[in-house]
Amino acid sequence: MTNEEKDKKEYELGVLILREEDLPGVLALLAEHHADITSEARAKKLAFAYEIKGHKEGVFASITFKAYGDEVKALEHALGLRADVLRALVVKLPKPSVRPVAASGASPAMGERPHAVRPGGEPRSAAPKPLSNEALEKKLEEILG
Repeated sequence: MTNEEKDKKEYELGVLILREEDLPGVLALLAEHHADITSEARAKKLAFAYEIKGHKEGVFASITFKAYGDEVKALEHALGLRADVLRALVVKLPKPSVRPVAASGASPAMGERPHAVRPGGEPRSAAPKPLSNEALEKKLEEILG
């Protein structure tokens, strides 16, 4: 199957770089690997909790993009070879999905948690709402007589 037959998938790149001036180099690397950037890069200077490759601070940037899977593999490899990139992680973003509402009595869809059911077969109600002081006093009077 060729790239033209497949759809591009959405990914997020989290990258630690030495300086904010190194970010255009990372963006150029994305362009080299035919990635379509879908969100503007957000960068923030950080002080690390421990040294990473001998550095105590750097810049974290997050970039969302669309690309083909084979290009993403090559991108990850290229990021690992760059001296100005301390760490990089590419994560495939899940597709936004609309779950159909299951009819009553139907088993839950894969990955969904079943609703809790009481021994009598009735579903568990939602957590009780907090009572006001007046309502609490009235309930206490009813209970205590």
